[in-house]
Amino acid sequence: MIQRLLTLVAMLVLAACAKDTPPPAADPAKDGPGATSVELHFQATPGLNPSPDGSSTPVRVRIFELKNPAAFMRADYFALAERAPATLGPDLIDQDEVLVQPGDQFTLKRTLDPATRQVGLLVGFREIDRAQWRVSVNTAAHLNNAYQISLDLRAVSAELAASPSSPAQ
Repeated sequence: MIQRLLTLVAMLVLAACAKDTPPPAADPAKDGPGATSVELHFQATPGLNPSPDGSSTPVRVRIFELKNPAAFMRADYFALAERAPATLGPDLIDQDEVLVQPGDQFTLKRTLDPATRQVGLLVGFREIDRAQWRVSVNTAAHLNNAYQISLDLRAVSAELAASPSSPAQ
């Protein structure tokens, strides 16, 4: 009798653990109409990041959402690559990274945190001391911001691809 009672209690406990909960509702302030987003149109040259033998190699691009770009623009490459949260402190909102192959062309679209004012890009070129490895771009709040990101032999650059527009409804 006690064994049956314990079995019944165990089954009830397991059934309670298996309860389906609905997914969290989307945050309309972040994902809905009026959200701030950025489209980064990457274009890498076929000769990207040459190795000592002259062959092209991929680069890792780190993407930082920033409240203020001052610390990002002041810091050295290794502080940002290895200790971004400590280096940027409260100015860092979010970060991500992508691996870009020589000759790649692709678009990365991100919905930004409402506090994001700049997006910083950090590129891991082989010869950091001879490279232009960082760039930052402004983001207009509540709009879709589009930038052309060019990755050349040892340099990253960004230019406005189009005037910021309202996000898709």
